[in-house]
Amino acid sequence: MRVPIHMFLLLVLVLLLGNSHAQDSSEPLTLPIAGKVADSDDHKLQGCEVLIFKGNDLVGQQLTERNGRFTLELGLGEEFSMEFRMEGYLPKRILVDTRADLPKDLLGIAPVEIDMHMMPASKYNGADTDELDFPFAIVAWDKRAQAFVQDREYTTDMMRTNGALLLMSGRAAVKK
Repeated sequence: MRVPIHMFLLLVLVLLLGNSHAQDSSEPLTLPIAGKVADSDDHKLQGCEVLIFKGNDLVGQQLTERNGRFTLELGLGEEFSMEFRMEGYLPKRILVDTRADLPKDLLGIAPVEIDMHMMPASKYNGADTDELDFPFAIVAWDKRAQAFVQDREYTTDMMRTNGALLLMSGRAAVKK
């Protein structure tokens, strides 16, 4: 019995797709992160260091591209900190907690998009910036959203702290 060529090709295609899906599902899940780094005027910052720490150990690093973009993937079941550094700018940190009780039937994880705005260190003259050593944002699993998301309340509090420090710096400059 002869099988028509179009049926044969369809069968091959189904087998290939089935195989690739099986390979994909056996790979461990990771948390994809994509983002861009810009200055306070929204100009893209090429060459900003993106450092990844697990505990106190540096486990990865890269420089932002010409368009200020970066991409990376973090393993699950760990706590990471990301630090953004560029000469002339105050460093910023983000905590990414991938320790989560994920659904067993989860096939993939939606990427987390991070837009980081760096502030020139000169804008903080006269202000104690120790409070900005804390992470500027926290990313963790949200069961209701079924995704890794940024803790908006925490980030809002850090933005208020940042604004207060900028105000102190401005007042210190006026007193001189």
